[in-house]
Amino acid sequence: MKSIILTLLMLPATLSFAQEEVLKKGNTVYVEANKTDVGKSAAQELKTALQDWDYWKVASSKAEADFVLKLETKISGGVTWTSWGGKGVALSASLQSKDNDEIWQSEFYKASPNGMNGFNSQSAAVKKLVKGLRKKFD
Repeated sequence: MKSIILTLLMLPATLSFAQEEVLKKGNTVYVEANKTDVGKSAAQELKTALQDWDYWKVASSKAEADFVLKLETKISGGVTWTSWGGKGVALSASLQSKDNDEIWQSEFYKASPNGMNGFNSQSAAVKKLVKGLRKKFD
């Protein structure tokens, strides 16, 4: 009975270690996004930014990867005091095992088009997301 209780108490630590092992530097990630135009182009831009970061290798297929980064995109439109009527973009990353078990979830990183980001809210949101990933894993 004691060994069962001890095993159950150690299970979260074991899972945490296994999850950290999957996300370690040098492992491969596959970037998956929704099929919208923004999702596809944000995913391509994210792949380039991840390659520049050089913490994980970017896999060309899910089969080659150690884990999957699912990119969620939200688009908002309209005139706000910062967007001048362009489309705002919010991006979030869900890091998952290849069995679709969630390992880690980021917050949403939002950007509105403005003069500081060249009116490219998608690129600004990708930069914010990668900065958040770097802060967490680097």
